[in-house]
Amino acid sequence: MTNKEQAKILVVDDIEANRFTLERRLKRDGYANVSLADCGKAALSSVESAEFDLVLLDLMMPDMSGLEVLKILKSDPRYRKIPVVMVTASDEVETAAECILSGADDFITKPFNATLLKARVGACLEKKRLQDSEDLYLSRVESDKQRSQEVLKTVLPNDVAVELQSTGRVHSRRYDDVAILICDLVGFTAFCEQNDPEIVVKTLQTLVEAFEQVFAKFGLDKVKTVGDAIVAVGGLARPAPEAVKSCVSASLMLRDIANAFEPSFGLHVGIHSGSLVAGTVGKSTIQFDILGKDVNIAFNICDLSESDQILLSSDAWMHVRNEVVAKSAGLARLKSGQDIELFECGV
Repeated sequence: MTNKEQAKILVVDDIEANRFTLERRLKRDGYANVSLADCGKAALSSVESAEFDLVLLDLMMPDMSGLEVLKILKSDPRYRKIPVVMVTASDEVETAAECILSGADDFITKPFNATLLKARVGACLEKKRLQDSEDLYLSRVESDKQRSQEVLKTVLPNDVAVELQSTGRVHSRRYDDVAILICDLVGFTAFCEQNDPEIVVKTLQTLVEAFEQVFAKFGLDKVKTVGDAIVAVGGLARPAPEAVKSCVSASLMLRDIANAFEPSFGLHVGIHSGSLVAGTVGKSTIQFDILGKDVNIAFNICDLSESDQILLSSDAWMHVRNEVVAKSAGLARLKSGQDIELFECGV
């Protein structure tokens, strides 16, 4: 609470004179928002229906003792942070000590000492204010942490993001028997030259979001986007015995999406199977990347494809030859000088 007028105080006592005395002294000290309860059950009902910053709780009441009410409040996560000051008789010191052990923040004795009452109420409310400020701060920290985690998962594969969050680093690894899918939009460069930047970015964003849904559907991890080219891998975050088949099925759907889009785009697709090294690169700007000869081969195959042509390397084809209909596209020379046979599917 930032001031006395905002503080909400509940006074609980079965004797009307005591309630009246406490209420009058609290209001004289500037506490305008004071509620009253004449028994333990009424106190619990009041706490359930309104938020209080302090409870002045009589120890001896006929229906339910103050100690019983205190234990109920402190056992409930919703109310345990409300400060409770026990109101006791001068000869109830031992019971007051038991209340302190049960979670009470302080106690005052009857007859009431105005100076002591003012000091203890003020101290408890200040403690509550500090606790509320700390809770708000921690809530904001947790909220910011969750937002940063969500952002991290949008730029890194989920398992990689989790490892980075939990350990502060990502161990570089070699992955064998993965399927690498490279695709890029045909005609997008010309589209960029002919349209405003806002339209270009919005168009690419819409297409990439649609492509990401396809990758998720087939269990592929989108590794990165380079302009209008997208890199996805099957078998990276989790074992995927049918990774190549998933890449083929995803490619067919990606092609349909690009063709049906307004404006319509063609799609280059290259699929290869092999091994790669994966890890994070950079410090000020972290990027998860995949490296290796087989990654380069997948890029080369994509570059060799015609518009709307889905090309598989012979290594990839061997994984799906009994499940996917394809025809030989002949031998092709890669930039490395290597000659490999390519297969076209989805024709």
